[in-house]
Amino acid sequence: MKQNPNTQQTISHHQELINARIKMQGDQSHHLEMICEQNGISWINHSMATTIDMTWFALRDVAGPAILIIGGVDRAEDHHKLKMLVKEKVHGVICMGSTPWKYFNAYRDCTNIIVRARDLEEAVDYAKVMTADKVKTVLFSPSCPSYDAFDNYKNRGNAFRKVVTEKIISGTNENRKTKK
Repeated sequence: MKQNPNTQQTISHHQELINARIKMQGDQSHHLEMICEQNGISWINHSMATTIDMTWFALRDVAGPAILIIGGVDRAEDHHKLKMLVKEKVHGVICMGSTPWKYFNAYRDCTNIIVRARDLEEAVDYAKVMTADKVKTVLFSPSCPSYDAFDNYKNRGNAFRKVVTEKIISGTNENRKTKK
């Protein structure tokens, strides 16, 4: 299949922006950051994704089927950009933020499950339940800022890492202790 040269140019440009952002930041925290792998499921923090395009790249690069945690303060971007990739790789979508209806409208016919979470803790709880069905990845890639809840993407990513550590990593260790 021949790719449109304009599409390739756009992809290259966005990849350059992501690479520049990582270079400025000094590390790869919040950029496809593997928080843990539990029971064959990778929990990935991509809080750096403040645009639909950045979420598109992340979703393209992770193993599917995936659970996508998305949302924040919408910038009126075209959510349909992700539609084909969601249809191909996503088992469930967990919507957060001020405009969850936009995600429902964009992805309701592309995925098996779509739910709204009030906060990161509830999103991780939903994701944990949804991973029981052959899911390989939980991807936190908001696709917009979350100024309604966090100062910046780093604080948001740190909060996601903390919740996953408490509910997934520590929760698994607690389950082992109680079974003994």
